[in-house]
Amino acid sequence: MKVPKTLLVLSLTCLVLPTFAADSGNSAQSGKFTGTQSCGTTGCHGGGTIHNESIIFERKDPHGVSYGTLGKGTSQRIAEALGIQGDPAKDIQCNVCHAPMQGVDAEFFVKGLKPDRGVGCESCHGAAENWLRFHTRPDVDYQQIIAAGMRDLNDIYGRANSCVGCHLNLDESLRKAGHPELFFELDGQCAAQPPHYRDARPSLGPRSWLTGQAAALREMSWKLSMKGDENFLPRWKALVWLLQKTELGRQELPATEDFAAMQKAADGLARKAAPKLWSTTAVQTQLQEFSALHNEFEVQNTDKALLQRRAEVLVPALDRLWRELRKAGFAQSECETSIQTLHLLAMEHEDFDPAKFSTALGKLKVSLNSLGAVDSKKQ
Repeated sequence: MKVPKTLLVLSLTCLVLPTFAADSGNSAQSGKFTGTQSCGTTGCHGGGTIHNESIIFERKDPHGVSYGTLGKGTSQRIAEALGIQGDPAKDIQCNVCHAPMQGVDAEFFVKGLKPDRGVGCESCHGAAENWLRFHTRPDVDYQQIIAAGMRDLNDIYGRANSCVGCHLNLDESLRKAGHPELFFELDGQCAAQPPHYRDARPSLGPRSWLTGQAAALREMSWKLSMKGDENFLPRWKALVWLLQKTELGRQELPATEDFAAMQKAADGLARKAAPKLWSTTAVQTQLQEFSALHNEFEVQNTDKALLQRRAEVLVPALDRLWRELRKAGFAQSECETSIQTLHLLAMEHEDFDPAKFSTALGKLKVSLNSLGAVDSKKQ
């Protein structure tokens, strides 16, 4: 199948969008794709116990089966609504995210390679031809590997950029055809998949959460500036509201509905959030500030749908920050219960009750305040 150049670029970079194309990695100029099988041999990432990254990914990670969902009934109904003839797995509208390599021309593969089904190693890490044979050598440093074409996923900003396209941006036509709405929250979604890597860097959770949400705001702003899906507008307003309640967000985000200006500012926020460490005190303070927003859910004449969208982005923030406090040694069952309750209330959509949500958020505030001062040993 001959793929239009614009879509080919999206496939090659796993939906790296024009908003950050200059910072998305150089996979399109870094050699050819070698296929997942080149990574999963027993002497490489397919070993039984030590180097078993490929095994974990293939057996446990939902990315590996994304191709299979295109053959299910829901996908077939969406395809029919879109006017797709035949197998949706062979259509660029579907496989650009569910099976990126299926829409790439053969010239971008090493000779004889059959494209991966689903999301494979190179969908995220980049075309491997130029770095595959030397990236495990002890005399080669990480920056040399990146220079050879591997996408830098250690950089939290780069990680967010690599994920946000497929996990947030959805064409209006697909949504209207019945595709579920997409949400992007980097830290929670990374934690939900069985990790095939180790990353014990300090305050990784809060940094990933804030960087990912800033990247999501940037993408929504880009869509809206291009007169894209107006469905993003309430979600955009809710995310602006939330991020402006953070220290960096107050500094970086303008008080405006100028989408182009917000796009640029959100990208700046994502870049600054990625390396900024959070102390335990900072995490606790942010949680307390978020829980103190309960009164904002009782404001008269505020659109209930907008309040539900605010709750929708607030709850994951509470969850990710609370998990960081748990790592620091805090334990408070009332906090756990309140966050679970808030999650259920936020997911009620049309039946969302702002008053109930406000009450539950107020209870969380009381529980958080009862934690007391942070022990300096937990910093």
